Amino acid sequence: MDDLRLGLGSFADMTLERALAVARAFDAHPSLRPVKVGGDPARMKVDPSMEGLIAQQGLPVDWLTVRRHGHYPDFEAGELKLLTGRGGWIGSQTNGIWEYSLTGHQVTQHWLAATMSDDGSVAAAASLFEALVVAMDAAYGYVGVDSIRVGPGAAIPTKKLPGVFWLNYFGPAFLIARPALASVTGARILSTGGVLVQTSTEPWHRSDSDRSDAIGELVELFGEAPFRFAMENSALPSVRDHLEASPGTAEMPWMGWQDSRDVAGRARKHASARRRLAKALDVRVEPVLAPDAVEWSTSFDLDDWQEFAQYLTRSLRGDLSAAVGKATFAAIVNAPLDDEDAVLLDTNLGVIRLGWFIDDTETVDAYVYGSPGVHLLCEAWFSE
Repeated sequence: MDDLRLGLGSFADMTLERALAVARAFDAHPSLRPVKVGGDPARMKVDPSMEGLIAQQGLPVDWLTVRRHGHYPDFEAGELKLLTGRGGWIGSQTNGIWEYSLTGHQVTQHWLAATMSDDGSVAAAASLFEALVVAMDAAYGYVGVDSIRVGPGAAIPTKKLPGVFWLNYFGPAFLIARPALASVTGARILSTGGVLVQTSTEPWHRSDSDRSDAIGELVELFGEAPFRFAMENSALPSVRDHLEASPGTAEMPWMGWQDSRDVAGRARKHASARRRLAKALDVRVEPVLAPDAVEWSTSFDLDDWQEFAQYLTRSLRGDLSAAVGKATFAAIVNAPLDDEDAVLLDTNLGVIRLGWFIDDTETVDAYVYGSPGVHLLCEAWFSE
């Protein structure tokens, strides 16, 4: 008899109710359920139920789990990673361009042979696995003996299928790509639309007669390519394939980080532009706007505004080409919501008053006060 390892991955749209369903699956098998969860070390007791604990904590759930907490080797551990939306992600930057990869949600658990030797434990592990598959709307999963080692991220096989195990779950994206999975010996279609394949009555093979035809059938069906590592393994369903097979939000989890990063960067640029503008204004004599100045105003998308600012600079020169003008444009482009101000600038067509209001950070309400010639020049921009 050997230890058992469970691994499950999902790209489903995680909600609190779905996370509670995962908790109820564990609660239905208290002999296999973790006794503590949390950080490193896990300190929160799973008592009286995991459902109650997750209901109290809410999402995200990003816990290490402890099932037996004796000293090594009398120790069983795992991980419960149920994040908001489509789950975890990683990002990398190349030549200033960010690329992102979805890692989804994961559940892993290790059980010792001593635990599995108890009456009913093997059947309970199979029942728990199936319940977790359904609760998570899993993309892939396995339960196998500990001697079949799998690497990090094996529960989300987009680069390599980690192997053929005692229990194998292939989500709907696998079945779409390989309909013959439904006909493999020991295969069952679950309510998720994926296929559960049990390759033998027990996880360990006491003799050759214990081995089913399912292992050979799966190896033959998949071929060699899915079992070989490749950064873009076209023989396996892609993350996009899994997302399409599990309807939910189209908003990827890195978008919130990207937005907050963009907001923080914009705020830093705005503060820097404001400092430069204040310094430029402080060292000059403020020009005087003619009393008969006329108004020209419109609303721009941010990209159009920047083109218009370049047009004004080319046409009017003066302060617009100097530090004060450059700082003004930088302050406007990076201005926060509801920012409103105006600056007097001396140009080749006289003094103008350039004002702005930010009703939306993607638009600029611009106001230009100046001579009739300036007004005509602004109107001419639309015909260029």
